Amino acid sequence: MRKLILSALIITAVMAVSCKSPKQEYTDWLYRYMPLPDQMHYGREYWEKNVEKTLETREKMAWDIPEREFRHFVLPLRVNNETLDNFRTTYADTLCSRVKGMSIAQAALEINHWCHEQATYAPSDARTSAPEATILRGLGRCGEESVLTVAALRAAGIPARQVYTPRWAHTDDNHAWVEVFTGDGWHFMGACEPEPSLDMGWFNGAVSRAMILHTKVYGDYHGPEDVIQKTPCYTEINVIRGYVPARRTGVTVTMDGAPVKDANVSFRIYNYAEFFSVVTYKTDSKGRAALDTGLGDILVLAWKDGRFGFAVAGAENTEIELSHHFGETFSEELDIVPPPENPLKSGATPEMIVQNASRLSQEDEIRLSHNHLNPAIEKFRKNCPERAEEIIGSLSAKDYTDVTYDVLEDALEGKGSERIEIEHLRPYRKAILESGEVSDLKDREAVMNWCKANIRIDNAHNPQNLRISPEAVWRERKADSLGFKIFYVALCRSLGIDASYNLVTGTVESTAPKGYLKPESDKYFREWTLTRVTPDGTSLLDYEETGLPDTLEVDEGYYLLTTGRRLADGSVLARLEFFNVKGGETKPLKPIIRESAGKPAVIGNMNAEALFLKDGEEAPQSLLSATGRGYFLVAVMGHRDEPTSHAKTELEAAAPLLNSWGRPVVVLGKTRPEGLSNTVFGQDIEVKESIGKEKLPVIALCDSFGRVIYVSEGYNTSLAQDLEGIIPKI
Repeated sequence: MRKLILSALIITAVMAVSCKSPKQEYTDWLYRYMPLPDQMHYGREYWEKNVEKTLETREKMAWDIPEREFRHFVLPLRVNNETLDNFRTTYADTLCSRVKGMSIAQAALEINHWCHEQATYAPSDARTSAPEATILRGLGRCGEESVLTVAALRAAGIPARQVYTPRWAHTDDNHAWVEVFTGDGWHFMGACEPEPSLDMGWFNGAVSRAMILHTKVYGDYHGPEDVIQKTPCYTEINVIRGYVPARRTGVTVTMDGAPVKDANVSFRIYNYAEFFSVVTYKTDSKGRAALDTGLGDILVLAWKDGRFGFAVAGAENTEIELSHHFGETFSEELDIVPPPENPLKSGATPEMIVQNASRLSQEDEIRLSHNHLNPAIEKFRKNCPERAEEIIGSLSAKDYTDVTYDVLEDALEGKGSERIEIEHLRPYRKAILESGEVSDLKDREAVMNWCKANIRIDNAHNPQNLRISPEAVWRERKADSLGFKIFYVALCRSLGIDASYNLVTGTVESTAPKGYLKPESDKYFREWTLTRVTPDGTSLLDYEETGLPDTLEVDEGYYLLTTGRRLADGSVLARLEFFNVKGGETKPLKPIIRESAGKPAVIGNMNAEALFLKDGEEAPQSLLSATGRGYFLVAVMGHRDEPTSHAKTELEAAAPLLNSWGRPVVVLGKTRPEGLSNTVFGQDIEVKESIGKEKLPVIALCDSFGRVIYVSEGYNTSLAQDLEGIIPKI
């Protein structure tokens, strides 16, 4: 209480000196660090209304929150890169009533249960929905679940932040969760995944293998954590040391034996067949740069003045010589070893876990009872029947939930609700066309010239690359570089001029000569990726995981082909190949995948959250809920056909091995092998589709991260022998 009184006195003194009310002072503070899109999309009244509700909640709940934690982790509405909404003013009173009289720790757990009543996990596209949209849909990926949970905690006056690993080191994908400040420090929990105690989640094992864990903190934050970078809008901090043993991974960059100052140094984690950059630094006068990491390997790429070099860093200091020149053709093999697994301990008792599981089932029923319909859709169908289905049909599943009526109405001016990149859909055509200001622009060149003459570029105040709507750019006549490109396409389309944003290269117009690559593998993001390399850095060519073109059209330039074989223990056999593409040239692209001498390799990915209907149950459930964390075998069986008959016989022959292995075997379909002691029976809903195989039966050896290390499809009389060869190795 003494801390609370002292904080209040300090705040009062500051307000008295500045002659501002608390609402004014805190609103001004938000504007001081506000990213450009938030200034352009939302007026001051919006921010003042939310600040007023925040201060009202602070007084009502009377949590003992230090001023630093309040200012950086309660006051801000923005969690990460989501669309903002009215969540705080709408739900603050509901959440405060629900946790009245509880400690902060109890309240945090209870609010997580409330979030689970609103939404559960489902994979989706990269656009991050606002909290209210996630509630309306009842679904969200981990980034959206954690945005919702942080927003709910902050709405109740509890300091919270989204923590995430930008990429796992031991498996593909990433993950985000929540940390809450309870007075004695920060504690974690899975978002919309309530557990009976803090510091407990399904990822207790996975997080022990992380190489970096970080979060973006609104404003100029000064706390005890390692600072990764400071920007005009946020401070990025690294919280890896709060979870696992870590080291200060450092590199020294040299050229011709001498330290290089101001070289670019990029720390990169292998994931989805690329080395993903988690942070880029400049070297100091001694050629040094360093980052707190887990106790595994990380690739470090350095470059300056047309020279570059790289090395696998697995110690406190690694030397990188800038020995290569841009345009040089060569290849190199790298072995990457992630940190070992040492699951974090949780404090929940078996009784607490059982009680929590029962409560989760009740919350599932509550969530399923909610109305997840978007009223704007039905209103538009009623008012605009001629084109309603055409325009509504152009929406993504996520758009269908959060699209507003004015967006649908605005789409009547064009060919539908066409997304340009991954921006949140907002109306823009009507405002542009009614002005008459650009009606004389007849082609793309004229539109580009108008944009260059009239739109001011500001890249300094949007370091997070939040998307700026075309309507806001039109109104304010400013944007960042990405917002400029999106607006250019939007302006062209408004005028009936064909234009598009290239999602693969991130460009709208390219005059560079074209080269052509014919890949010999379609396993993009699974076994290989392609990256453009320039003296300014690298940019991944972001093709879709499925449907890769037979011929890749690329700009003339210097490229990196990355390939990798993920082994069952999480390590990677990687290969880098640097090569040039000339304009007019067509050349084969052969990804060379290194093979393992002994350990099982990851050969693909599936969705561990795929649904099936368990025998005796009425509601579908996910594979993950039935198998728990770790490896499992799933068999999607046919019926009354020879391949399925052989599969049944082979699984029964492998029963002694599978029973001693002890991991779950999920059998889906009418054909049921006998003699298996740890079997879950049911009917397939989307499991086979997730594995991506057409012929039944499909038997796959997978893990809860969706990694596949063995698949049998159709006729196979060696199934038992295959399993006997691979299971003892994992």
